[in-house]
Amino acid sequence: MRNPPSPDRLRAAARESLQSALRAKADAYRREEFLRSFHRLSRSVIAAETPQAAAVVLKELERALRAERARAGHWTYDLSRHIALLVAHRAEQARALRLARAALRDARAHP
Repeated sequence: MRNPPSPDRLRAAARESLQSALRAKADAYRREEFLRSFHRLSRSVIAAETPQAAAVVLKELERALRAERARAGHWTYDLSRHIALLVAHRAEQARALRLARAALRDARAHP
């Protein structure tokens, strides 16, 4: 007779499963295609390579994540969408940081 897995072991397995799903979705993230589904984001904001535009995109993704979290437990909750939003948010955070660093570098180079 087997002993049931410990809560720590279950937690670790769940964490690994989530990380695996996030890695798989990150590889499949298509920025423009995904962001076009947000009607509040114009094509010019999506295409812009500025820290300000990146902040607008992040704000919209954060709003969508809050809304998805609020649906947790409801029949309309979609785990795949939640994971996709999380992957997009992480990718856009990295992009915003890269753009902010580039803008700072440019400002220092051309005072």
